[in-house]
Amino acid sequence: MAKLRYAVDDLNRLLIRKDDKPYALEGEFKIERNNLIFEPHRKSPFTKELDLPKRIKFQGNWQLSENRDLKLTLVDNDYQHREDELEIRGRVIACEADAIVFETKFKKTSTEDKITLLRLGGRWQANEFNELNFLVSKEREEDVLRFVGGWKINQNQEIVYTYEKQDLITKTRFEETITFKGCWQINARDRITYALDFKNKSFFEFKVQLLRPDLRGDERQIKYSIGIGVKDLREEKVISLFGKWKVQPKKTISFELDYGEKGIRALTFGASVLLDKNNEFVFELKDRRGKDLGFSVALNRSFLEEKAGLFIRLSKLENDSRLEAGIRILW
Repeated sequence: MAKLRYAVDDLNRLLIRKDDKPYALEGEFKIERNNLIFEPHRKSPFTKELDLPKRIKFQGNWQLSENRDLKLTLVDNDYQHREDELEIRGRVIACEADAIVFETKFKKTSTEDKITLLRLGGRWQANEFNELNFLVSKEREEDVLRFVGGWKINQNQEIVYTYEKQDLITKTRFEETITFKGCWQINARDRITYALDFKNKSFFEFKVQLLRPDLRGDERQIKYSIGIGVKDLREEKVISLFGKWKVQPKKTISFELDYGEKGIRALTFGASVLLDKNNEFVFELKDRRGKDLGFSVALNRSFLEEKAGLFIRLSKLENDSRLEAGIRILW
């Protein structure tokens, strides 16, 4: 097979340039083991003229285009040129813990369109700018699909990423939304984590600043300040986790979050408990290693009287200075 120039047109046809002559090929794109494959339509008049194989396997590095389309930048080898770009138009329809799925439409034949799904395997991570990245699994270095810009938390405590996209044929602009199904963790003073699949090392760890370190038991949210994006494009915003504080019988305190259809899940902390000057019990929260998380929750007597046995035990603190509570992590 000769060395050719490759691109993709707005109809997702493979464009081949040979001897300065362009050819638009109908066929089918596929992804197999994170490699891009193109199968030319067997009756295409150009297949024989260009001496093409039944399957063309491309080698390159995956990226997202500015329009959030899927792009493969080719590397140099015996049949392709370095930095030719294959940009496949479509949209993200699913963000799984170990994969990202694109829906695309292409010209299978001159008279037939086909809608198909292209699936890349990998894992999710946050970059140093608190942006969402998908790392495509490869034998050596992972390729990075970067979802630039901000994201938010919806009413079900899920991360939602919204972006504007343009249809290159009609030139219309519209919004697309991606929702990530995960659970929150608080394991450090200046970090919060949104876990998708820890076994696959698929999670977002964000650098944040707690807005109020002294919370009360009747407060229903934990607020953080976070910066998302780079330099001049950096967006400073406040994100909140909504839930309900509960004291557990086994000397732990938890913050229960409602994830909608996924139900209620608890962030559970260890704590040091002390009695303050207002005769309120203050739980100074700790991580799983027993390190101070830098914030506390004050519970008054009416909050604790629902748990009579616990209230009686903690009331003994009135003549003591401090009681150490145990650590139990429910994740």
